[in-house]
Amino acid sequence: MNQILSMQSNMNDGNKNNKINNKEPKYREYNDKASINSILRVFAIFIMLFGVALIGNSVYGMINSAPEQRDNISVSAENIGSKATIQITGERPIKQLVYKWGQGQETVIPGNGTVQLSLTLEIPKGNNILNMTVTDYYGNTQDFQKQYINEKNGPTIEIPSTTGNMLNIVVKDDKEVAYITYRWNNEAETRIDMDPAQTDKTTLQTSIPAIKGENTLTIVAVDNDGNRETVTETIKGANGPTFTVTTEGNNIVINAKDEEGIGKISITVDGVTTDTGDTPINEKEITAQQEITPGTHTITITVTNLSGLSEEQSFTATL
Repeated sequence: MNQILSMQSNMNDGNKNNKINNKEPKYREYNDKASINSILRVFAIFIMLFGVALIGNSVYGMINSAPEQRDNISVSAENIGSKATIQITGERPIKQLVYKWGQGQETVIPGNGTVQLSLTLEIPKGNNILNMTVTDYYGNTQDFQKQYINEKNGPTIEIPSTTGNMLNIVVKDDKEVAYITYRWNNEAETRIDMDPAQTDKTTLQTSIPAIKGENTLTIVAVDNDGNRETVTETIKGANGPTFTVTTEGNNIVINAKDEEGIGKISITVDGVTTDTGDTPINEKEITAQQEITPGTHTITITVTNLSGLSEEQSFTATL
């Protein structure tokens, strides 16, 4: 009986061991599932990273393989006389034109978004190289270079003298002079054309009214080939004389003043003129008088200074 009990005990122990052994596979199964899940996560992340890299390479390849936005920009330049006419045409909007003569200063002309741009430039005298660069809104550029030789001297302008209150101007050219324009300070221009009846059209002479005081005079001379010359000078115009007129009995009394000096005084009474003569008075201030018969008279008094500038007054007086 003791053996049977012992056997039963062993059997019971065996059963316990079997129960314990039956539970071990369950723990191993759980651990295997966790390992598989971790592997799957790592693999999924790898796949995602690979996909991102593949998409990035594809986009980069698409961008690099995209055709460039090229532009066919044409530039033409012609010269007429002393002027260069530039015509620019592009398939896409023009952003700007940059040009310079030789190694001179650059000038930027905006394209304003148009596909055509034209301008006219004055060709400097002598042998010149015009350098231009055209840029469109895609960044495409087109360089252009052309040589211009301007051997024509163009007009010359002289201001030799002043006569009275008039300023003399002489324009000369190896070609025919077309016209001149002049302006004082910032006033509007006045144009003087060549006289068609003049035989020698290579010289234009004219006189313009001088302005009292210090003023800026700008003269532009143009010949028939389109050559032009501009002269700007500061002209100090002489002030004319000043005078007052009073009466004393039957006498007209004139008190005259001038910064340079009085040259001559003349009095015209009812159409009859008397004056101080051809010899300049040469006084900066002088008082002169003229006797007149009683009655009503039309009187004109003219005072001229040493520069030939005159001041005149006309009135009716009863003595």
